[in-house]
Amino acid sequence: MNKIVATNSASLQALRFLAVGASAALVHFLVLVSIVNFTTITPAWANVGAFLIAFVVSFLGHFYLTFKQADHSTENPQHHNGKKNSNKYLSALVKWFSSSAAGFIANQALFVLGLSWFGERYYILIWLIVTGVITIMTFALGKFWAFKS
Repeated sequence: MNKIVATNSASLQALRFLAVGASAALVHFLVLVSIVNFTTITPAWANVGAFLIAFVVSFLGHFYLTFKQADHSTENPQHHNGKKNSNKYLSALVKWFSSSAAGFIANQALFVLGLSWFGERYYILIWLIVTGVITIMTFALGKFWAFKS
């Protein structure tokens, strides 16, 4: 019975990771395309700004939904266990930013490489492929390090 619960829990966590990740990726993509289409900023630099905005969506979604712990709460940090929750939140924020930054560095390196090989006119396709490749790495970093209790 415990194997079934663990399997269901892992499956639910994977689905949550995909939902939060897809939401963050959609924000990243929409910001990237908007910056490229409405400014003179190049796709490589637009990707940096889009990452930073999508990071907020990613962190909040993963902290409160994907990797939530029994003692995570959205209650006021001033309550009796607020300091413990604030420390856990800050620790997870720093670790997830580190994880995300590592993923972004790999993403950006592959993105820039793809742009140089295939040209900026293919930036959307290149971004989609690179993002898919990096997703597995960020899941592992989140599950086993950033949000590990």
